[in-house]
Amino acid sequence: MFPKLTLLQWLVVLLGLFFYGFTVFAVTRDYYLRHPPRPAAAEQAAQQTEQPDMARLGEQMRAALAGEDGASAAAAASDDPAVLAREADRLFRAQRFAAAVPLYRRLLALTPDDVDTQNDLGLALHYAGDSAAGLKVLAAGAAAAPQAQRIHLSLGFVALQAGQTATAREALTQARDLAPDSQMGAEAERLLGVLAARDDG
Repeated sequence: MFPKLTLLQWLVVLLGLFFYGFTVFAVTRDYYLRHPPRPAAAEQAAQQTEQPDMARLGEQMRAALAGEDGASAAAAASDDPAVLAREADRLFRAQRFAAAVPLYRRLLALTPDDVDTQNDLGLALHYAGDSAAGLKVLAAGAAAAPQAQRIHLSLGFVALQAGQTATAREALTQARDLAPDSQMGAEAERLLGVLAARDDG
């Protein structure tokens, strides 16, 4: 039934079994030392502590948003152009265009000849979904500042988006010709290429 082994062979087999069992024991022990089983009560307690953390995080986010809205309201009531410009630009960068519009309007009322404010207001109106109003603001700014390359580029861009190709072509050509080697001149040239491709299509 059992193979006939010498005493030495039996010792080798027994030693192999011993080391095998010891290895399994050591690996198992190491695993449970590194990953101790958690009692059900401990898991429930951990879940209960995690849920308030999520609730607290939500409350902090709501408070931060409320704080931002409060800052916007305070800026809108300010007569300081620097405060208005800073808050309006922050909202614009955050893509909260509709919230930026009243601040740019207030700023423009305080500094009516500021072509950069007209530019930013026109773009904010466009991105907020009122391209017609944005075009009016940009066209007025471009007419008042014929040498301001940026507002001509913005007017051309918004007109192109609104499908007003004649206005777009005129404004983009003006933007390009004011400084052909500048970054804005290169962008105007690119948009003119887009316009030409549309005309060909």
